[in-house]
Amino acid sequence: MRQSCGLFYLGFRLTPLDMTQATTPKQSIGDEINLFVRHIDSLRGTLPMTMLVIQEVGKKFSSELVKFETDNCAVTTDGDKRRVSIPLEHIRRWKKLNSRHDQSEHARILVPRSMMVSLVSQYDAFIGRLLRAIFLARPELLNASEKSLSFSQVASFPSIESIRDHLIEKEIEAVLRTSHSDQIKWMESRFDLTLTKGLAIWPRFIELTERRNLFVHTDGTVSSQYLSVCRQHGVTLDPETIEGARLGVPQKYFDLAYCCVFELGVKLGHVLWRKLLPDERESADGNLASTTYELIDRDDNDLALALLDLACDTFKKHSSEWFQLAFTINRAQAYKWSGKKAECTNTLRIVDWSAKGDEFKLAEATLREDWPKAIEIVRRIGTSGSISKLNYRDWPLFRELRTQPEFLVAYQEIFAEAFPSAVMSNPLEEDAPLET
Repeated sequence: MRQSCGLFYLGFRLTPLDMTQATTPKQSIGDEINLFVRHIDSLRGTLPMTMLVIQEVGKKFSSELVKFETDNCAVTTDGDKRRVSIPLEHIRRWKKLNSRHDQSEHARILVPRSMMVSLVSQYDAFIGRLLRAIFLARPELLNASEKSLSFSQVASFPSIESIRDHLIEKEIEAVLRTSHSDQIKWMESRFDLTLTKGLAIWPRFIELTERRNLFVHTDGTVSSQYLSVCRQHGVTLDPETIEGARLGVPQKYFDLAYCCVFELGVKLGHVLWRKLLPDERESADGNLASTTYELIDRDDNDLALALLDLACDTFKKHSSEWFQLAFTINRAQAYKWSGKKAECTNTLRIVDWSAKGDEFKLAEATLREDWPKAIEIVRRIGTSGSISKLNYRDWPLFRELRTQPEFLVAYQEIFAEAFPSAVMSNPLEEDAPLET
């Protein structure tokens, strides 16, 4: 007999509800990962611009206040103390100028905090959507749920689908109400896998989520609970981070927090995707290849490497050899653009490229800076091969190849047009296609 995911009482009998019969279309885990990335990318891109505006406005307000005080008030200083005597007729104007100045100063503190809270909130929302996508794709996983419904509750639902959706909602709500570490433990138990073993960013993730809690509940003041949780998870804290201290969000801290949340969210999505939906491995490979390519294209190479380590070392099965080789090439070039040429070379040595297609042979020769061999392959590929003239222009793989005079000659001979000079000077283009 199928184990019930939701039981309701009918007399004295327990009647199972078969959630596999619900027919609501499932959501794509890949779409949820992409949405998560877009959301946190928007926060990362917005904070520096916002702070720049706040800084400039703050300078303007400060200048106006100082000028007003200089022109209309008596200003005296005693060491670090500054005293302003305001004539009665100027008090109203001074209060207005001082209020605007104070607002800009508060914004410098509060806006980064708000972005930090939003960053963690986007992770939380992603976890909820990810679990929903999993339960919709694998409704039998709800069979382990301990949620139950009475007969009257079941009778109030119009369909099996609505019952299933209700149980999913309650299951996810229960998970999200727990701590972030307990959420991971729940997933490890429910889906029978290990998620945090060897995860170097785990202490940082715990710290940033606990810091978020401080901003929400204590105005950023360090609490004993914050210190206890951080110590429990092996977080290395600054010696000045003691109970009662006030924490902020410097730009460098936010950048590290963004990278941590990005890495954990995407890794978590892909580990669960491949574990629970192995038939979708090709889609998962495509999603991870696209994500890591975009990171390399914008020079987020360390973050790309964190995900490519997962793709190359942790994931033992890929949907095709093409993806396996593509991950290896992108890992090698991420090392190269990070200035780690030895690691790039060692990565390339893993594969016998002589037995692979021309696109991979060209990639290997380019990363090794073997320009004569690379130009030879470019000519062999010609106009009808697997690499187009747009690929030569767009792919970060060819950043250095584009600067070689021999390549420019070959390109013009092959495509009957000169290589665009704008691309040579600015190789990082937007909306580049998926790269091998």
